Amino acid sequence: MSLMRLQQSIADQLRKRKELLYNLGAISSYASMLTFFWHGVSMLVAKEHPKHTLVVYAALTFFTIVVMAPYKWDKKWMRIKTSIGMLVFGVSLLIYLFCWFAY
Repeated sequence: MSLMRLQQSIADQLRKRKELLYNLGAISSYASMLTFFWHGVSMLVAKEHPKHTLVVYAALTFFTIVVMAPYKWDKKWMRIKTSIGMLVFGVSLLIYLFCWFAY
């Protein structure tokens, strides 16, 4: 099979399965949010001081989600995903800030 045919075959499969790929991406996105939250809770329980880069990342991600929200608000699932993102990163940021000042 030539490289061109292989590329065409892969492109065809991606087009046919774009909904599946989107759903896999959404699941991955939710998993990363939950991992981030879980890490914050773990730091809270362990009474650890977060690194400044982690706090900045949480703040910038939360800010990005909030600022981009109006552009995604027209579709039901995007409203849900954006709301979940704001909630998870907002709470994570609060946990990191609490750990930052308390420990």
